[in-house]
Amino acid sequence: MIRLKLLISIFFLALFVFGPVVNTSAQTANIKTRQIYPRTMGTVPAGTNPVYSGIKVVARGMLVYLTADTTGGVNTFTWTLSGPTGTATTLSSTNAQNVTFVPDSVGNYIIGLTVNGGSVDADTFYVSTYRGVTGTSINCSVCHASTYTSWQLTPHANIFKEGVTGELEVAPVNGQQMGVYSIARCAKCHTTGYDQSANNGNFGYLSHQSGYDTAWAATYTLESGEYLIPQGDQTAWNLLTTNATYSNAAPVANIGCETCHGPGDGHAASFGNVNKISKTLDAGVCLQCHDAPTHHTIGTYYEASNHATMPLAGSHATSTSCFPCHSGSAYFKYAANQSTPGYTAADGSQNITCAVCHDPHTAANFGLRLVPITLKNGYSVPSTVGGNGQLCMTCHQSRKNIATTITNAGPYYGYSDRFGPHHGPQADMFLGQNAYQYGDSSLTGLMTHSSVKDACVTCHMANIGGGNSPSHQWNMTDTTGGTAKDLVGGCVNCHGPITSFDDIIAGADWDGNGKIEGVQTEVRGLLTSLAALLPKDTTGAVVTMMSDSLKVKGQPSIVKGIYTYYFVTEDKSMGVHNAKYTVAILQAALKDLGKPLGVSVTKSNPTGFMLSQNYPNPFNPSTSIRYTLPKESNVKVVIYNVTGAVIKTLVNGVQSSGYHETVFNTNNSGRAISSGIYFYSIEAVALDGSKIFRDTKKMVLMK
Repeated sequence: MIRLKLLISIFFLALFVFGPVVNTSAQTANIKTRQIYPRTMGTVPAGTNPVYSGIKVVARGMLVYLTADTTGGVNTFTWTLSGPTGTATTLSSTNAQNVTFVPDSVGNYIIGLTVNGGSVDADTFYVSTYRGVTGTSINCSVCHASTYTSWQLTPHANIFKEGVTGELEVAPVNGQQMGVYSIARCAKCHTTGYDQSANNGNFGYLSHQSGYDTAWAATYTLESGEYLIPQGDQTAWNLLTTNATYSNAAPVANIGCETCHGPGDGHAASFGNVNKISKTLDAGVCLQCHDAPTHHTIGTYYEASNHATMPLAGSHATSTSCFPCHSGSAYFKYAANQSTPGYTAADGSQNITCAVCHDPHTAANFGLRLVPITLKNGYSVPSTVGGNGQLCMTCHQSRKNIATTITNAGPYYGYSDRFGPHHGPQADMFLGQNAYQYGDSSLTGLMTHSSVKDACVTCHMANIGGGNSPSHQWNMTDTTGGTAKDLVGGCVNCHGPITSFDDIIAGADWDGNGKIEGVQTEVRGLLTSLAALLPKDTTGAVVTMMSDSLKVKGQPSIVKGIYTYYFVTEDKSMGVHNAKYTVAILQAALKDLGKPLGVSVTKSNPTGFMLSQNYPNPFNPSTSIRYTLPKESNVKVVIYNVTGAVIKTLVNGVQSSGYHETVFNTNNSGRAISSGIYFYSIEAVALDGSKIFRDTKKMVLMK
């Protein structure tokens, strides 16, 4: 005991004299740039634009943000900076974790970092000035002609011009269509390199020095901080492009190449030196503008998504078998060349960013990098199915062909050690493909949402963020405030004024519990019945069969049931993506396991009147119209054209309380009907006199 006390005393004495023992072998630190967006930087001083995309080719006079990214108990930092001859640039601090610097000369700047007394990292920044897309003998349009031609068709290429000509945001004012715009408020994102205080060839400096930033609006009325411009008025644009006093700023008006790639004067002067221009997929390049309240909130939602944080890690970081879907860099290469993408293990460090999915040089389909899709079962998705949602389908599909995953060979019924559809078979589910179909070929291609033009995009990118920005979070549940809320904005056009996915009522009592409930409730009921028949692991979950101890010998129905269970659960929509296919394969699995459901249908009485959106919509030649009656009522359902003329009366009489459906078929309307907008209305008068319900909705016939 005395010896133990002595050792403790010696330990604390050593701690007092020498300080804490630091395990330097576990310490790491790397220099990283800090991406600064309008949303995160707070108040912006007038005349400057201190955002930073994080690239390492920067403009003279630009504010650069750095951080020491550390692990292992680092507590001291020493920064160094060396630059071109004659530079007076210094770091904002030499001993803080986060530092900044403003380079004052063209050339290379080398930043060094030492932590806890040991040299750790160094990085090089190339400083240049802006040259502009056009206007000099050697510029972006000369050397990159095809890309320049494609870029000219994008919104970036003309956004400033649209602003000053009254074409960007238009509203009627006193009977005239007027645009609203302000260089002071808008040009920071709509031009190249905007910063009035930095003499580096950027639009803000040149337009301010020449006086264009005030002269452009001399004839327009100022209202609430923005100028009213007659729509299409070319006065301000012509002043910039034809008046010698101001025209030196024209090559850097609009969002040019250098906005994303960095100032290109050194790159052009050196005839294309790749070390003097930036090329990166990092999100900061886009979010320097597309994360700017109130008009662009994409970054807010993107950063909350799994895409923003999903680069491979640990033992999988260099696993090219997980490419291209788990690496942004790998997908970028795959989209360019599917047969020989040429990606390597080094591509595993790039997450899924804006430029992975969107090519900023291309206007069509929002620049989406769409590629032909073939599911693992060999089904080639037609180009006419799914629209822009095909981009999502490229990766959100099963990694296995069900025909080779479950076979009649082998003592374990032919499953693999990596059993199951993986974590995202949404494309397979949506298209009605590649689940185990129990010998019923009629299930193949069974679809619920075949008429949804852009598939995944239509619902998962409904505008929940306000402004001009569709959601890039993709999650269909909002947990803001601690309460989960279904985001059904993309569904109401077809399903009516629902507030949750389970408001979509099933067509029958699918799970056999005697009640017709919401689609998701019915599917969960089927899954519960299936899970009860399958083996469980030690946690009580249905086995995934990833280990030898959980292999199921000689029980093919069990193996099929497990695959079906995880095909549905990993789809994660609980029937919303494709209710028909989901229910069909679950009921087939139960039957195969000897537990078919005896379906006893008892329709639960609705609590209120409701007219749902017709489905499908647009339609040709027929569409279904559903409505609910809480009480026995005298009902009339009528189709009208845009002039108010009656096309057809579908229902006219007394109906009982409950769920009802009627079909409008243009082939049986009794008159020729052309493509266009039509309306359908309901009038329901409760027989007890307690309620008169009227509602009208729009539908589209597209031949």
